[in-house]
Amino acid sequence: MAGRPKILIVRVGRAGDLIMITPAVRSLLEAFPEAEFHLLTGAEGNRVMRGFDPRLTKTWIYSRRFPRSWILKGPLRRAFLREGYDRIYIFEAKPMYRQWLADAAPECHGFPSAAADAHYCERCLRVVDASLPAPAVRGWVDLPVTDEGRAKARTLLEENGVDPDGLVVGLHPTFSGSRLPFFRDRAGMRHRHWPQESFGRLAVLLRERARKEGRELAVVIDALPEEKPIVESVVAAAGGAATLLCAPPDFQRYKGLLAGLSVLVTPNTGPMHIAAAVNTPLVALFSRWSAADCGPFMDPARYTVLRSEDTPQPGRGLAAISPETAAAAVWDLIGRTGQSA
Repeated sequence: MAGRPKILIVRVGRAGDLIMITPAVRSLLEAFPEAEFHLLTGAEGNRVMRGFDPRLTKTWIYSRRFPRSWILKGPLRRAFLREGYDRIYIFEAKPMYRQWLADAAPECHGFPSAAADAHYCERCLRVVDASLPAPAVRGWVDLPVTDEGRAKARTLLEENGVDPDGLVVGLHPTFSGSRLPFFRDRAGMRHRHWPQESFGRLAVLLRERARKEGRELAVVIDALPEEKPIVESVVAAAGGAATLLCAPPDFQRYKGLLAGLSVLVTPNTGPMHIAAAVNTPLVALFSRWSAADCGPFMDPARYTVLRSEDTPQPGRGLAAISPETAAAAVWDLIGRTGQSA
């Protein structure tokens, strides 16, 4: 390769989708220490990956929505040819991306046509492995957390009467699409939505046990302003056992908050992956989706997956997972990760 190599990485999707490519991106950064990296992603991917690594110097924005997707393809492809990429890594399953970009660089690497047979993160790492003379360096998902983000998170907790240095359990009651009308996904809702009453009961159980043991524990919900109507029912169900944090969107502050939690309880959604990327202990709630395919990609000692399929009534979806089971998993993680208050 003449001059400094240029490598384009392609992943368009939501926050969790981008976070799950971070082990492969770290492997590429390690394998090509002299290369400059660019990213083709969507608006949310740009927000998530901003500041990820100084060698990721340019972001191209693409939209999967028609007709904007059709309008952007030609200009983007011409821009890629002008950039003169040496390699392109496509972490998209749809063949369209390979067809679109296959001749935009001398080497174009992506998923084989075979069906998924491993965790998505592992499949991305295999793409990198197949392009190198030796296996790539492997790690977990990760995102940087700034000192400013941590400081803002501490201030938000303190302003709401929560001790940032105590035991703090976070609840994430929403998921991608939870603000859409219910009829949009009536069948799938039960696999993504743990009832508000379950979240509220969990908060009560956690506070009751902490009180009995003479420990200080706070339960918090960090919600976007537009999510407030959804999560207020959880706060009401908790009867004072949960504290609602509602501040303007700030991704650096949000990462700082997650990084400071003792445990986060969440369904399978983007914040689950964000928490894994900042090494926060997790109780992840799954139904229908497989954690072996898209679960937390982090040290197994720092998370627990609870599945509706392991309950007597899996057809109920996430509602089949009891608050008592979730509370036990939270306390187990607090013990396993050596936290005290």
